[in-house]
Amino acid sequence: MCYEIKNSDQHIDVLLTGIISVQEATSIRQKLFPLIQQRFHSLTFHLGTVTELDSSGLGLLLAVQKIAMDCNAHVAFKDVNAQLKERLNMAGITL
Repeated sequence: MCYEIKNSDQHIDVLLTGIISVQEATSIRQKLFPLIQQRFHSLTFHLGTVTELDSSGLGLLLAVQKIAMDCNAHVAFKDVNAQLKERLNMAGITL
């Protein structure tokens, strides 16, 4: 798994690839949460090359979406494949 987080002018891009499990979700959370605790307007998760997302990854996405709603910020999910889209919908993640 590889990820990249870009923060530019109150917009955050999170590019995820490969398998997102407990270890990866924890690492992403440690880098991402300090950024979203600052003022931001929007955050985009790029999921086009994610091959697997477990409950820890889903929990991370849900937590970020909740924080964004509390901050009146927007979260978007780009390039979501059909299988992952179904899992996100079942978890209550708004696409």
